[in-house]
Amino acid sequence: MAEDIESAEDLTIRLLQRAELPRILPLIRELNPAIPELVLLQRLEEMTQGGYQCVAALWKDDCIGVAGLWTGTRFWCGRYLDVDNVVVDPRYRSMGVGQRLTDWIERYAREQACEVLVLDAYVTNQRAHAFYERNGFRIVGYHFVKHLRPIRQRPADDGTGQGSTGGGASS
Repeated sequence: MAEDIESAEDLTIRLLQRAELPRILPLIRELNPAIPELVLLQRLEEMTQGGYQCVAALWKDDCIGVAGLWTGTRFWCGRYLDVDNVVVDPRYRSMGVGQRLTDWIERYAREQACEVLVLDAYVTNQRAHAFYERNGFRIVGYHFVKHLRPIRQRPADDGTGQGSTGGGASS
């Protein structure tokens, strides 16, 4: 059983440096267990080149929570921060880690002069929906996906009914 960290001061939330990003892969595998680690590492490199950043919750130097971050601008909302692949180590869930990450992300978005935060959550992930709604997020649309070529390592819950077994929902 993990220690109670809800009020602990040694929980650090910060952006990871590029060289530290591979530390997130064990948690990312929680969401994508069917995708080989080498493929995740290759995708991480490509994502980083495209502006991907990652905030991490670090407890006693262990990475116990992560959220990917992308900034951009769109006609409908102006400058935004897109939160991607939020995951907390299962041993530390319901201990305030997700809340601390979310609070940090909101402060960061404000510092970056973003007008909105956006994120996706699988339609079946009711716990995530409730969490984000408690934090002021509202469901305002659907995220449509059309696969253009066969993908062998899809999450089980990608909404197509063709996913692999064992996949998880992100945020």
